[in-house]
Amino acid sequence: MKKQYKRLTSVLTLILIITFANVSSGSAIVGNIPVPVIGTAAGFYAGNEYPVIATTSVVTLERDETALNVLLFAYLLPSNAIVGSQCTGSGTLLNSKTVSTQPNLIPNVSITFTNPADSVNRIVCAFAVIATSKGLYTGPASYAIVQAKPTSATPTPTATVEKPSISKPVFATSPKVGVKAKATIKKVTMNGNEFKSRSVILYVCDKSDCSDKSESNATKYSDLKDTDAKTITMPEAKGKKDQYVVLYDRVVYGADQVSEKASSIKKLSVATASASPTVTEEMAQPTPEATPVEAAATSSGLPMGVILGVLGVLVITLLIVIIVLLARKKK
Repeated sequence: MKKQYKRLTSVLTLILIITFANVSSGSAIVGNIPVPVIGTAAGFYAGNEYPVIATTSVVTLERDETALNVLLFAYLLPSNAIVGSQCTGSGTLLNSKTVSTQPNLIPNVSITFTNPADSVNRIVCAFAVIATSKGLYTGPASYAIVQAKPTSATPTPTATVEKPSISKPVFATSPKVGVKAKATIKKVTMNGNEFKSRSVILYVCDKSDCSDKSESNATKYSDLKDTDAKTITMPEAKGKKDQYVVLYDRVVYGADQVSEKASSIKKLSVATASASPTVTEEMAQPTPEATPVEAAATSSGLPMGVILGVLGVLVITLLIVIIVLLARKKK
Protein backbone atom coordinates (compact mmCIF):
# COMPACT_ATOMS: atom_id res chain seq x y z
CA MET A 1 0.00 0.00 0.00
CA LYS A 2 2.84 2.39 0.84
CA LYS A 3 4.53 1.79 -2.55
CA GLN A 4 1.25 2.36 -4.40
CA TYR A 5 0.60 5.50 -2.39
CA LYS A 6 4.07 6.87 -3.15
CA ARG A 7 3.63 6.05 -6.84
CA LEU A 8 0.23 7.74 -6.97
CA THR A 9 1.64 10.77 -5.18
CA SER A 10 4.52 11.04 -7.63
CA VAL A 11 2.17 10.69 -10.60
CA LEU A 12 -0.16 13.40 -9.30
CA THR A 13 2.79 15.65 -8.63
CA LEU A 14 4.02 15.19 -12.16
CA ILE A 15 0.53 15.89 -13.50
CA LEU A 16 0.40 19.13 -11.56
CA ILE A 17 3.83 20.07 -12.84
CA ILE A 18 2.75 19.27 -16.38
CA THR A 19 -0.43 21.27 -16.00
CA PHE A 20 1.00 24.42 -14.46
CA ALA A 21 4.67 24.51 -15.44
CA ASN A 22 3.82 24.44 -19.17
CA VAL A 23 7.36 23.47 -20.16
CA SER A 24 7.78 23.70 -23.89
CA SER A 25 8.80 20.51 -25.67
CA GLY A 26 11.29 22.46 -27.74
CA SER A 27 13.00 24.46 -25.04
CA ALA A 28 15.74 21.95 -24.24
CA ILE A 29 14.95 18.54 -25.75
CA VAL A 30 15.75 17.73 -29.36
CA GLY A 31 13.97 14.83 -31.05
CA ASN A 32 10.48 13.40 -31.20
CA ILE A 33 8.59 12.51 -28.08
CA PRO A 34 6.59 9.39 -29.01
CA VAL A 35 2.90 9.83 -29.86
CA PRO A 36 0.94 7.03 -28.15
CA VAL A 37 -1.19 4.70 -30.25
CA ILE A 38 -4.57 3.66 -28.82
CA GLY A 39 -5.59 0.18 -29.94
CA THR A 40 -8.87 0.87 -31.74
CA ALA A 41 -8.40 -1.39 -34.77
CA ALA A 42 -11.16 -3.75 -33.62
CA GLY A 43 -13.48 -0.95 -32.50
CA PHE A 44 -13.53 1.20 -29.36
CA TYR A 45 -16.44 0.30 -27.12
CA ALA A 46 -17.65 1.02 -23.60
CA GLY A 47 -16.86 -1.75 -21.14
CA ASN A 48 -13.95 -3.20 -23.16
CA GLU A 49 -10.22 -3.20 -22.38
CA TYR A 50 -7.70 -1.59 -24.76
CA PRO A 51 -3.93 -1.05 -24.98
CA VAL A 52 -1.90 2.14 -25.41
CA ILE A 53 1.66 1.94 -26.75
CA ALA A 54 4.35 4.61 -26.96
CA THR A 55 7.12 3.32 -29.22
CA THR A 56 10.88 3.78 -28.88
CA SER A 57 12.37 7.14 -29.91
CA VAL A 58 15.74 8.88 -29.79
CA VAL A 59 16.15 12.37 -28.31
CA THR A 60 19.08 14.70 -27.88
CA LEU A 61 19.42 16.58 -24.61
CA GLU A 62 21.53 19.54 -23.55
CA ARG A 63 25.10 18.87 -22.47
CA ASP A 64 24.35 18.90 -18.75
CA GLU A 65 20.86 17.41 -19.03
CA THR A 66 20.05 13.79 -18.14
CA ALA A 67 16.96 11.80 -19.12
CA LEU A 68 15.32 10.12 -16.15
CA ASN A 69 11.94 8.58 -16.99
CA VAL A 70 9.30 8.30 -19.65
CA LEU A 71 5.68 8.39 -18.48
CA LEU A 72 2.56 7.25 -20.32
CA PHE A 73 -0.97 8.40 -19.39
CA ALA A 74 -4.52 7.54 -20.50
CA TYR A 75 -7.41 9.86 -19.54
CA LEU A 76 -11.17 9.82 -19.99
CA LEU A 77 -12.15 13.39 -20.79
CA PRO A 78 -15.33 15.07 -19.49
CA SER A 79 -18.54 14.63 -21.48
CA ASN A 80 -18.34 18.17 -22.94
CA ALA A 81 -14.76 17.74 -24.24
CA ILE A 82 -13.90 17.50 -27.94
CA VAL A 83 -11.03 15.95 -29.84
CA GLY A 84 -8.01 18.22 -29.31
CA SER A 85 -9.06 19.28 -25.80
CA GLN A 86 -6.32 19.50 -23.17
CA CYS A 87 -5.56 15.97 -22.04
CA THR A 88 -4.80 16.72 -18.39
CA GLY A 89 -6.31 18.45 -15.42
CA SER A 90 -10.06 17.86 -15.81
CA GLY A 91 -10.26 14.26 -16.99
CA THR A 92 -10.35 10.92 -15.19
CA LEU A 93 -7.07 9.03 -15.09
CA LEU A 94 -7.61 5.55 -16.52
CA ASN A 95 -4.04 4.26 -16.16
CA SER A 96 -0.41 5.37 -16.19
CA LYS A 97 3.09 3.93 -16.19
CA THR A 98 6.65 5.17 -15.53
CA VAL A 99 9.73 3.56 -17.13
CA SER A 100 13.37 4.53 -16.61
CA THR A 101 15.18 5.73 -19.72
CA GLN A 102 18.62 5.04 -21.14
CA PRO A 103 20.96 8.00 -21.88
CA ASN A 104 19.25 9.20 -25.08
CA LEU A 105 16.94 6.31 -25.85
CA ILE A 106 13.26 6.41 -24.91
CA PRO A 107 12.07 2.79 -24.54
CA ASN A 108 8.73 1.30 -25.47
CA VAL A 109 6.02 1.91 -22.88
CA SER A 110 2.59 0.27 -22.89
CA ILE A 111 -0.44 0.24 -20.62
CA THR A 112 -3.98 -1.12 -20.76
CA PHE A 113 -7.20 0.44 -19.57
CA THR A 114 -10.92 -0.32 -19.56
CA ASN A 115 -13.49 2.10 -20.89
CA PRO A 116 -16.14 2.69 -18.20
CA ALA A 117 -19.58 1.32 -18.96
CA ASP A 118 -21.04 4.86 -19.00
CA SER A 119 -18.36 6.33 -21.27
CA VAL A 120 -20.29 6.15 -24.58
CA ASN A 121 -19.57 9.19 -26.81
CA ARG A 122 -16.84 10.44 -24.46
CA ILE A 123 -13.20 10.82 -25.48
CA VAL A 124 -10.13 8.96 -24.28
CA CYS A 125 -6.79 10.66 -24.80
CA ALA A 126 -3.24 9.42 -24.22
CA PHE A 127 0.13 11.19 -24.13
CA ALA A 128 3.76 10.58 -23.15
CA VAL A 129 6.03 12.72 -20.96
CA ILE A 130 9.83 12.64 -20.77
CA ALA A 131 11.26 13.63 -17.41
CA THR A 132 14.84 14.94 -17.45
CA SER A 133 17.08 16.61 -14.92
CA LYS A 134 15.87 19.96 -16.26
CA GLY A 135 12.12 19.38 -16.43
CA LEU A 136 9.22 17.64 -18.09
CA TYR A 137 8.56 17.49 -21.81
CA THR A 138 5.05 16.62 -22.94
CA GLY A 139 4.47 14.99 -26.29
CA PRO A 140 1.42 15.21 -28.60
CA ALA A 141 -1.78 13.49 -27.48
CA SER A 142 -3.83 10.90 -29.35
CA TYR A 143 -7.64 10.65 -29.08
CA ALA A 144 -10.36 8.02 -29.52
CA ILE A 145 -14.15 8.34 -29.16
CA VAL A 146 -15.91 5.63 -27.15
CA GLN A 147 -18.75 3.92 -29.00
CA ALA A 148 -21.69 1.88 -27.79
CA LYS A 149 -21.01 -1.84 -27.91
CA PRO A 150 -22.85 -3.27 -30.93
CA THR A 151 -25.60 -5.73 -30.22
CA SER A 152 -24.95 -9.00 -32.01
CA ALA A 153 -28.01 -10.06 -33.94
CA THR A 154 -29.20 -13.47 -32.88
CA PRO A 155 -29.41 -15.65 -36.00
CA THR A 156 -32.86 -16.85 -36.84
CA PRO A 157 -33.00 -20.54 -36.02
CA THR A 158 -33.44 -22.64 -39.12
CA ALA A 159 -35.59 -25.71 -39.09
CA THR A 160 -33.43 -28.80 -39.21
CA VAL A 161 -34.71 -32.28 -39.97
CA GLU A 162 -33.23 -35.06 -37.88
CA LYS A 163 -32.07 -38.30 -39.40
CA PRO A 164 -34.25 -41.38 -38.96
CA SER A 165 -33.74 -43.03 -35.57
CA ILE A 166 -32.60 -46.64 -35.96
CA SER A 167 -31.95 -49.20 -33.24
CA LYS A 168 -28.97 -51.54 -33.50
CA PRO A 169 -29.90 -54.88 -35.11
CA VAL A 170 -28.93 -57.95 -33.10
CA PHE A 171 -28.17 -61.58 -33.91
CA ALA A 172 -31.15 -63.63 -32.75
CA THR A 173 -28.93 -66.71 -32.47
CA SER A 174 -25.17 -67.16 -32.32
CA PRO A 175 -23.93 -67.06 -35.95
CA LYS A 176 -22.50 -70.37 -37.19
CA VAL A 177 -20.74 -71.57 -40.32
CA GLY A 178 -23.17 -73.01 -42.86
CA VAL A 179 -26.24 -71.75 -40.99
CA LYS A 180 -28.34 -68.83 -42.19
CA ALA A 181 -28.01 -66.03 -39.66
CA LYS A 182 -31.08 -64.69 -37.91
CA ALA A 183 -31.39 -60.95 -37.24
CA THR A 184 -33.81 -59.13 -34.97
CA ILE A 185 -34.74 -55.57 -35.96
CA LYS A 186 -36.93 -52.88 -34.44
CA LYS A 187 -39.17 -50.20 -35.88
CA VAL A 188 -37.48 -47.16 -37.46
CA THR A 189 -38.64 -43.69 -36.43
CA MET A 190 -38.46 -41.54 -39.57
CA ASN A 191 -38.57 -38.15 -37.75
CA GLY A 192 -40.58 -36.58 -40.55
CA ASN A 193 -38.38 -37.91 -43.37
CA GLU A 194 -39.76 -39.58 -46.47
CA PHE A 195 -39.16 -43.35 -46.31
CA LYS A 196 -37.84 -44.94 -49.51
CA SER A 197 -36.41 -48.37 -48.70
CA ARG A 198 -34.95 -50.51 -45.93
CA SER A 199 -32.64 -53.51 -45.91
CA VAL A 200 -30.56 -55.59 -43.50
CA ILE A 201 -27.07 -56.47 -44.72
CA LEU A 202 -24.76 -59.11 -43.27
CA TYR A 203 -21.06 -58.53 -43.96
CA VAL A 204 -18.37 -61.20 -43.60
CA CYS A 205 -14.94 -59.96 -42.47
CA ASP A 206 -11.48 -61.35 -41.85
CA LYS A 207 -10.57 -58.61 -39.36
CA SER A 208 -12.08 -58.55 -35.88
CA ASP A 209 -13.16 -54.91 -36.27
CA CYS A 210 -14.72 -55.60 -39.70
CA SER A 211 -12.77 -52.71 -41.22
CA ASP A 212 -12.37 -54.90 -44.32
CA LYS A 213 -16.08 -55.41 -44.96
CA SER A 214 -17.19 -55.08 -48.58
CA GLU A 215 -20.33 -55.47 -50.65
CA SER A 216 -18.70 -58.36 -52.51
CA ASN A 217 -18.82 -60.53 -49.39
CA ALA A 218 -22.26 -59.67 -48.08
CA THR A 219 -25.83 -60.91 -48.18
CA LYS A 220 -28.85 -58.64 -48.10
CA TYR A 221 -32.43 -59.00 -46.87
CA SER A 222 -34.52 -56.41 -48.70
CA ASP A 223 -38.14 -55.28 -48.99
CA LEU A 224 -38.45 -54.25 -45.37
CA LYS A 225 -40.72 -51.47 -44.14
CA ASP A 226 -39.80 -48.77 -41.68
CA THR A 227 -42.48 -50.15 -39.36
CA ASP A 228 -41.11 -53.71 -39.36
CA ALA A 229 -40.04 -55.05 -35.98
CA LYS A 230 -39.32 -58.77 -36.21
CA THR A 231 -36.75 -61.54 -36.55
CA ILE A 232 -35.66 -62.35 -40.08
CA THR A 233 -33.52 -65.10 -41.60
CA MET A 234 -30.83 -63.94 -44.00
CA PRO A 235 -31.13 -65.28 -47.59
CA GLU A 236 -27.95 -67.37 -47.47
CA ALA A 237 -25.28 -68.66 -45.11
CA LYS A 238 -22.03 -66.75 -45.45
CA GLY A 239 -18.55 -67.04 -43.97
CA LYS A 240 -16.01 -69.59 -42.81
CA LYS A 241 -14.69 -70.71 -39.45
CA ASP A 242 -12.97 -67.95 -37.47
CA GLN A 243 -14.31 -65.21 -39.75
CA TYR A 244 -16.44 -62.38 -38.36
CA VAL A 245 -19.90 -61.12 -39.24
CA VAL A 246 -21.77 -57.89 -38.59
CA LEU A 247 -25.33 -56.75 -39.37
CA TYR A 248 -26.35 -53.34 -40.73
CA ASP A 249 -29.92 -52.03 -40.63
CA ARG A 250 -29.94 -49.49 -43.48
CA VAL A 251 -32.67 -46.99 -44.40
CA VAL A 252 -32.78 -44.85 -47.55
CA TYR A 253 -34.83 -41.67 -47.17
CA GLY A 254 -35.42 -38.23 -48.69
CA ALA A 255 -33.11 -37.41 -51.60
CA ASP A 256 -31.50 -40.87 -51.53
CA GLN A 257 -29.86 -40.20 -48.18
CA VAL A 258 -28.76 -43.16 -46.07
CA SER A 259 -28.95 -43.73 -42.35
CA GLU A 260 -27.79 -47.00 -40.78
CA LYS A 261 -26.87 -48.73 -37.53
CA ALA A 262 -24.51 -51.67 -37.05
CA SER A 263 -24.82 -54.61 -34.68
CA SER A 264 -22.07 -55.96 -32.48
CA ILE A 265 -19.44 -57.95 -34.37
CA LYS A 266 -19.62 -61.73 -33.86
CA LYS A 267 -17.12 -64.50 -34.61
CA LEU A 268 -18.44 -67.42 -36.64
CA SER A 269 -18.39 -70.79 -34.89
CA VAL A 270 -18.78 -74.28 -36.31
CA ALA A 271 -22.19 -75.87 -35.85
CA THR A 272 -21.87 -79.16 -33.90
CA ALA A 273 -24.05 -82.18 -34.83
CA SER A 274 -26.34 -83.32 -32.02
CA ALA A 275 -26.31 -87.07 -31.03
CA SER A 276 -29.93 -87.00 -29.91
CA PRO A 277 -32.72 -87.45 -32.47
CA THR A 278 -34.32 -84.36 -33.89
CA VAL A 279 -37.19 -83.32 -31.69
CA THR A 280 -40.32 -82.91 -33.74
CA GLU A 281 -43.29 -80.86 -32.69
CA GLU A 282 -45.26 -84.04 -31.89
CA MET A 283 -42.42 -85.49 -29.83
CA ALA A 284 -42.10 -82.28 -27.96
CA GLN A 285 -45.67 -82.51 -26.67
CA PRO A 286 -45.62 -82.95 -22.87
CA THR A 287 -46.84 -86.33 -21.50
CA PRO A 288 -50.10 -85.84 -19.59
CA GLU A 289 -49.90 -86.63 -15.91
CA ALA A 290 -51.68 -89.81 -14.73
CA THR A 291 -54.79 -89.45 -12.59
CA PRO A 292 -54.77 -91.02 -9.09
CA VAL A 293 -56.97 -93.91 -10.27
CA GLU A 294 -54.77 -94.60 -13.29
CA ALA A 295 -51.66 -94.39 -11.13
CA ALA A 296 -53.10 -96.96 -8.68
CA ALA A 297 -54.06 -99.30 -11.48
CA THR A 298 -50.69 -99.02 -13.07
CA SER A 299 -48.79 -99.55 -9.85
CA SER A 300 -50.90 -102.63 -8.86
CA GLY A 301 -51.22 -104.28 -12.31
CA LEU A 302 -47.82 -106.00 -12.39
CA PRO A 303 -47.99 -107.78 -8.95
CA MET A 304 -51.55 -109.13 -9.61
CA GLY A 305 -50.45 -110.80 -12.87
CA VAL A 306 -47.55 -112.51 -11.16
CA ILE A 307 -49.84 -113.88 -8.41
CA LEU A 308 -52.37 -115.26 -10.91
CA GLY A 309 -49.60 -116.97 -12.87
CA VAL A 310 -48.21 -118.70 -9.79
CA LEU A 311 -51.69 -119.93 -8.72
CA GLY A 312 -52.29 -121.39 -12.19
CA VAL A 313 -49.06 -123.37 -12.07
CA LEU A 314 -49.92 -124.73 -8.58
CA VAL A 315 -53.42 -125.84 -9.70
CA ILE A 316 -52.05 -127.69 -12.74
CA THR A 317 -49.35 -129.37 -10.63
CA LEU A 318 -51.93 -130.44 -8.06
CA LEU A 319 -54.18 -132.00 -10.76
CA ILE A 320 -51.26 -133.97 -12.14
CA VAL A 321 -50.42 -135.33 -8.69
CA ILE A 322 -54.07 -136.40 -8.06
CA ILE A 323 -54.27 -138.18 -11.45
CA VAL A 324 -51.02 -140.09 -10.76
CA LEU A 325 -52.23 -141.20 -7.30
CA LEU A 326 -55.61 -142.45 -8.64
CA ALA A 327 -53.87 -144.45 -11.31
CA ARG A 328 -51.70 -146.29 -8.74
CA LYS A 329 -54.73 -147.28 -6.58
CA LYS A 330 -56.46 -148.94 -9.53
CA LYS A 331 -53.49 -151.19 -10.07
